[in-house]
Amino acid sequence: MSVSIGPGPCPRPGAEQGADPGPRARTRGRPGDSAGGAGRAGAAGVDPVAEALRSIASDARVVRAEEALRQASAELRFHEALRRRWREARAEAAVRGAIASGGVEGAVLPSSVLREAVASGGLAEASTGEPSLDAVAGLWRAGVRLTTWMPDLRGDTRPAQPSPRALLAALHRDVVGPIAVAGRVPLDAVAAPRTAGTTPVEGGPGPAPDGEALTARLEGVLRLIDLPAVPALVRAAVVHGEMVAARPFLVGNAAVGRLLVRHLITRDGLEPTGVAVADQYPGRVPLAYADAAAAYAGGTRDGVVAWVVWQAEAILVGIQEGRTICRTVLAGTTAAG
Repeated sequence: MSVSIGPGPCPRPGAEQGADPGPRARTRGRPGDSAGGAGRAGAAGVDPVAEALRSIASDARVVRAEEALRQASAELRFHEALRRRWREARAEAAVRGAIASGGVEGAVLPSSVLREAVASGGLAEASTGEPSLDAVAGLWRAGVRLTTWMPDLRGDTRPAQPSPRALLAALHRDVVGPIAVAGRVPLDAVAAPRTAGTTPVEGGPGPAPDGEALTARLEGVLRLIDLPAVPALVRAAVVHGEMVAARPFLVGNAAVGRLLVRHLITRDGLEPTGVAVADQYPGRVPLAYADAAAAYAGGTRDGVVAWVVWQAEAILVGIQEGRTICRTVLAGTTAAG
């Protein structure tokens, strides 16, 4: 694997390198563009960012994608395995998600190796000395952390949610901490945004912003995580897209972006079980991931819509994997938990 968690989606061949990333639906703005932070409410009290994202959500292609997602999600929600054994299913999803995400990042590891390390308590230390296992273990820890913030499927219990800043820091610490302890990235790069003048180690769809532009983009992401009245699919997709395009950290941006998708679609009720493994799709079809990211970074309305539709496809594949997990839970053949 590379020194980063991974190279991230590579620029599409022939992609416009000077493209200005971020959604520009209607307002031609993106999270973080407004002075002093993302999209403050205008004179009429309408938040321009929320309005722009609702406009994206109203596109017929996005509407169709979300309808398919909600139908598949409802079928998964009432799977027999999730009546009593949803914790086991979520634990298995964390393992499969870590293996899949690690593959996207170039850390290929047999699932049996991670399962054995989990079962034996071999991940008590931050670093194992094995680069691929360290990378995947960090992703697994982050996935397990997400389950602590997921709602109880057998009642009304909803754990307290972290602030957006605490959420981002915790996930980045889980993901990047092991490779930093191993000396492959600086320790001061863990849970800390890039400083002015530094370039992310990871590749991405076009040049990454720097200085004040980077600060604005990061603040936009933090605000968007909790911004009211934003459709769930579009919120998750744009947060992911901003992590890939803006790359606010030195390393680990795309991996954290995918973890944020799992958190947001569960928290917002788009896929409330927490069993979908949305990392499967980018690992299976990496070129489609790169193409969709390049479209998003181009900043056009069609590009942002294409990215949101791609994100919906990834979640749908993840729901299909979730059904597979449920079947293995019922059969008693899972090795996580």
